[in-house]
Amino acid sequence: MPTSPASIQSRIGRRLAVREHPWFWISFALLLLPIVWWFVARLSDGWLPQGDDAMIAIRAHDAWTGHWPLVGMRSTSDQTVENVFAYHPGPLEFYVIGLPYLVSGWHVWGLLLGCAIVLAGFVGVSLWSGYRAAGRPGLLVMVGATIALYGLFGSVLVLPWNPWPTIFGLLASLAVAWRMLLGHRGLWPLFIVCVSWTGQAHLGVTPIVGLLGAWMLAVAVLRWWRGHRSERGAVKRTLLVALVCWLGPIVEVFTYSPNNVGEILALTTAEKTQDTPTGQAWVHVTHMVFPWIRTWRDAGDVTLPGLAIVVVGVVAVVWRARDRRRRRPVDESVDVATTAVVVGLFAVAASFWAGTRTGGDLRIVYLDFTMAGPIFFTAAVALWAYQRARLAVLARDDGPQRMLGVARLGLAAALLLPLAGAMAGWSSVRTFVEPGNRIDVKQARLVLDDLVPALQKWPYADLPVEVEGVGLTAWGSVGPAVSQRLVVEGRSVFYESWWPKSADDDHRRPRDIEGERVVVRLEERAAGAAWDEPKEPVDETFTYPLLTDDGDGEIRVQVSVRGE
Repeated sequence: MPTSPASIQSRIGRRLAVREHPWFWISFALLLLPIVWWFVARLSDGWLPQGDDAMIAIRAHDAWTGHWPLVGMRSTSDQTVENVFAYHPGPLEFYVIGLPYLVSGWHVWGLLLGCAIVLAGFVGVSLWSGYRAAGRPGLLVMVGATIALYGLFGSVLVLPWNPWPTIFGLLASLAVAWRMLLGHRGLWPLFIVCVSWTGQAHLGVTPIVGLLGAWMLAVAVLRWWRGHRSERGAVKRTLLVALVCWLGPIVEVFTYSPNNVGEILALTTAEKTQDTPTGQAWVHVTHMVFPWIRTWRDAGDVTLPGLAIVVVGVVAVVWRARDRRRRRPVDESVDVATTAVVVGLFAVAASFWAGTRTGGDLRIVYLDFTMAGPIFFTAAVALWAYQRARLAVLARDDGPQRMLGVARLGLAAALLLPLAGAMAGWSSVRTFVEPGNRIDVKQARLVLDDLVPALQKWPYADLPVEVEGVGLTAWGSVGPAVSQRLVVEGRSVFYESWWPKSADDDHRRPRDIEGERVVVRLEERAAGAAWDEPKEPVDETFTYPLLTDDGDGEIRVQVSVRGE
């Protein structure tokens, strides 16, 4: 099977016709099945937005109802650097997933559908990029990378929490960058969309795609200097796409003071309260390169297969550099695979650097959001090893007969290990997030089923609602769920914020309420603790078991009418 760039370009055109590219479409269709399954399963389980998911749902609602978000979600920057309050860089997610949400009439299925469509889009871009770059072997390793990420993160990939979209956004960004390094033209607008989405969603990934973008720009400038000109109008299209993607953050710079760019710069340049030791960051990166066996990760040791893959990747790059320096002929299929290894090595190095800059116990969670980078690297090394093995086999007298066996072995290696990881679900990311997510959804539903119908009756109906409270579950999870449900029902909802700087959601602050309002106060107590006496008169009280407490902990919701 020919895989050189020349043969690929003549055999794989830009058209996406099913008849011309059956392998791509079959692979894409099969990988859409888990997304559809997760979408249906979440709806069947009665998933509803709570916590950060609910805040994102509110921002997605605001994006299409006249209160345009300019930046992303609030970060935990103040926990890393004192008195720095940075948002994640951009609001692109709110507008994109907000459109299906709007079309659905603000139903949960519309919100999840928007997330599923984005996920499917990035999967398609990743597969098509691998296919266009390296033919069927390139498609195969990208299928393996996709299966690996499916297994590591599971059904949370169709949820709106802002770290989840970055996972396949990063994979797509790296895959498109691979094609750009190979000289494929017309990819800048697509690349801008991928890196903008990924970089805006989470500050933990922003430096990686930022450096990736700077690298691609430097390559483009160098090629221009050497006489390689872009297609007519390509620069204008790219700048227009970039302006659309970054219009919100640009407006925010001139609208608020201090602006978010300044806060991010302060976060980047300030000394962290607790940096991760370099050795620990390196150990964790080796887990990410080979995440399918947890023996080394649980023990806190270097993952030996991951270390071996990194060594092979370095050897691949050095090998190509030596051949070029000595002017030896380089097989084009090996050269294509080595280019992917170079992109993957960049991603591994960037993840390692990010790991050393993430302070405290959040390191493991935050660094794993960049998992697509090391997984892409592992896939690239597998492609390189296959092409080297193919050349070695074809050099033998009986090479053509043996090639079928090598191809079958490559197929098994590229698919079986990721598939085993997907079936086993051994990733600590998946096991860390999923149980808590389901409990929080159950807790929020318990409160909403009673509280929301009560607020639709006299004397609460038609009054603006102020939501306040304390407690990680009561205020951090259930409170946003209550606010989101009331927002989509058309109520004017306000809530206070401990965030000291002005922001694009200031229109939801209680200071803007005039006249009477319904105050919904959420509190929680642990087992054995006593309730504090209410500071204001209460009209109605609802009490629920605190599901995150093993004892008799409770959540209390107090409802009252205040004001004139």
